[in-house]
Amino acid sequence: MGETPREGSKISPPRRSQNESDSQDSIFPGEEKDHDPSRRNFLLRMILMTASASILTGGYAWLWEPRHLEIKHVELKLPKFPKAFEGLRVIQFSDAHLGFHTGLKQMEKLAETIREQQPDLICFTGDMVEREAEPMRECIPALASMQAKYGKYAVLGNHDYRGQQQHEVELMFKEAGFTLLRNSHVLIERGDSRIAIAGLDDALTGRPDPVVAIKGLSREVWKMLLMHEPDYADIAAPYGFGLQLSGHSHGGQVRFPWIGALTTPRGSLKYIQGLYYAGDKHMPVYVNRGFGMTQLPIRFLCRPELTVFELKG
Repeated sequence: MGETPREGSKISPPRRSQNESDSQDSIFPGEEKDHDPSRRNFLLRMILMTASASILTGGYAWLWEPRHLEIKHVELKLPKFPKAFEGLRVIQFSDAHLGFHTGLKQMEKLAETIREQQPDLICFTGDMVEREAEPMRECIPALASMQAKYGKYAVLGNHDYRGQQQHEVELMFKEAGFTLLRNSHVLIERGDSRIAIAGLDDALTGRPDPVVAIKGLSREVWKMLLMHEPDYADIAAPYGFGLQLSGHSHGGQVRFPWIGALTTPRGSLKYIQGLYYAGDKHMPVYVNRGFGMTQLPIRFLCRPELTVFELKG
């Protein structure tokens, strides 16, 4: 055995030679870097890291997320919903904002997705165009290709009025086979049962009138409401609607964890995305995040949405 050096001894522990050290593999291969802790290099690295993160986040929000539609399947159990319509498959899309980074290509893809879902009913809840009506014209064939057993229905949003061309928008809806509901309703029948689809004029730029919209309907008829602005639900709830479908908010369009939407427009400050219950009667309100964009051509943690409902009693 080798002699162990005692305290105070002048004998030093044996050292490995350079050749011996080089002959053994390092636990962590590679050369050790001499990090420069200078403030200038630190700031430069921070700037580069921040810029890279911003570019990646911006690219995601601008190029990836707006082009990846989320299909949300929602099963709703609704009091007094007629058994004859059990399992009614309703598709809702909203806020296309045609003319603002959304056009024919996106609408054709959406129409194909809707056809794949085999809906019984299609509902559009406002803002087909951003401002001018003309961008909607080339999308008429795509809109016309959307088919549902009990028809397709739409209401106007505030942007449909913005260019003062709502009459042209209305005519193109008709050409595409949509029934535009402006303070009016239609009845859908299955056997001896009926349900009503009512639609209101836009709350910000039009004149919504729920009394006129449901005129002639008995209290026993189950009624679904299409209304662009979701916060109108607090006004609509006392009129006996069994469900309100809305858009307008875009879900905030830009959202952050723990914070949610940074901002939402007037008419969607209370009900922003997803399912809520309004008023003393707890009327269900569903807010679709929309298909297009407005103001900024980005979405962040707030993908465009196509909602597929299955309604049950």
